[in-house]
Amino acid sequence: MFDDIVGNASAKAFLRKAVEEKRLPQTLLFSGPDGVGKGLFAKELARVLLGDGHLLDLHILKPEGKAGLYAIETLREMIEKEHAASFEGRGKVFVLEDVERMQPVCANALLKTLEEPTEGTTFVLLTSAVHEILPTIVSRCVVLQFYPLAETEIAAILQQKGKAIHAAKMAHGSIRRALEWVDLPELAQQRNILFQILASELSYPELSLKIDELERLLEEGKEEDPVRVGKRFEHLLVDILSWYRDQVVRALGRGDLLLYPDLVGGQTPVLHTARQKLVKMEKRVEMARLAFQRNMKFSAIFRTILTWSEELQNSRACVN
Repeated sequence: MFDDIVGNASAKAFLRKAVEEKRLPQTLLFSGPDGVGKGLFAKELARVLLGDGHLLDLHILKPEGKAGLYAIETLREMIEKEHAASFEGRGKVFVLEDVERMQPVCANALLKTLEEPTEGTTFVLLTSAVHEILPTIVSRCVVLQFYPLAETEIAAILQQKGKAIHAAKMAHGSIRRALEWVDLPELAQQRNILFQILASELSYPELSLKIDELERLLEEGKEEDPVRVGKRFEHLLVDILSWYRDQVVRALGRGDLLLYPDLVGGQTPVLHTARQKLVKMEKRVEMARLAFQRNMKFSAIFRTILTWSEELQNSRACVN
């Protein structure tokens, strides 16, 4: 059970014991960063509970539509299925992905079902932002925390898949991020433009053109998959912090530890200044994330980030 899934030993131990002792909670919330195995654990748990022929009794729900949110109609259909008999006679499992994308009206419609699920039904909610979920939903779940994978674990997975293992260094504990780093050229293009902006004192209109190009890449396909745009934005925020982290590493004279040795250039910064900028940018990135969640336009968010970056002081007045 879970033998083929890498990492998160504490979650494995809890789930194994709960299943073996027939004490598995009917409502679980898997919380942790994207790409650390939450979905794999949920599907393996469904296989264990329902058997290999479980497809008809496994229901996977996710945000939908242009807004990338849960629809109330979808949740009502799910509740009807939850009350119906199972196909295989071994119960039902409902996996709800990105449950933080559920607005209060939808979450409230789900409360009673989560509080009193029918016998044999198991709910597994997945989230990378538990703080965005209604506390009343969280309180009805047993929360399992999932953690980033070790670099060595990610490298082993990449090697097994025949992928370049150097991506493990850039993965920040997420196998999904590592695979996207290797397989999605648009993310590499996005990263290149970002680092050009951060490493240079660009003047207007060159800076404005670069920001527009970055926004175009970020929002490509937004109509079809708005959730994916949000994940690209998360990639960008991680890359910003990675760039500043590399400045600290360069100031320490540890070129062997750089995440992006070929993309980050410029003069070697002073150590204490580089550290101060990294700490400051960590706080600013959290504010940018909140602004994005409130549907602030990306170009406005990014221009604001640049006003916090002392490397672009000369450009700032022109941009604003």
